[in-house]
Amino acid sequence: MQNIKLSELVKHNPSTTIFLNEHHIDYCCGGDHFLYESLEEQGYEIKSTLKKLETFIAEQDEKHNKVIAGDIYTMGLRELISHLLATHHKDERALLSSIDGNLLTLLSAHYPRHKAELREVYTLFSTLRTELMLHFVQEEEEVFPLMQSEATKEAYDKVVALESEHEEAGDLIKSLIKATNDFTAPSDGCATYRATYALLKQLVEDIFLHIYKENSILFPKYAEGVDA
Repeated sequence: MQNIKLSELVKHNPSTTIFLNEHHIDYCCGGDHFLYESLEEQGYEIKSTLKKLETFIAEQDEKHNKVIAGDIYTMGLRELISHLLATHHKDERALLSSIDGNLLTLLSAHYPRHKAELREVYTLFSTLRTELMLHFVQEEEEVFPLMQSEATKEAYDKVVALESEHEEAGDLIKSLIKATNDFTAPSDGCATYRATYALLKQLVEDIFLHIYKENSILFPKYAEGVDA
């Protein structure tokens, strides 16, 4: 298993997205990396971590398969784009709106005790929110319609640019995870504090799946029809 690429690992074992998220292993932008390379990069002992991963897959596979339906790999281009719009674009917009309001509430309520953390979290979140909203519009109004109408090198260049944006989003997310202490609210944090961090974690996990589906399924599927 250690010699498998992360994108292939997730494709054949969808439940591993939870394990990889918890271990801060980037399977969306880093999908071409081998599992053993990512484990080494994060400082994990390979043999014991692989054993934990195998146990996790056995326990969670049936449950998490519902998150990435098996037929997503056989969807046509148009169907896959419709799936992304109806799930990730819609859900992430709603989460971004909820989290933004909650963080503004927290800034007012907890500023005296947690101003350094909350200022950093809100700054990172605001940057991520802006980039995602612009990214959604670009996909919906420009790139996705182009992908559905033609398969040209010029159109594919726009797809490659989207992959670069995914990497930038991935870097922001890593900083956000660190700033929130793995989405763990302070011991004196209120219920809203804990709920907001839980929503942030939900957003991040959805973004990871979103990027994975585009980078490892949608974009390669589109590239198959592009003339070199």
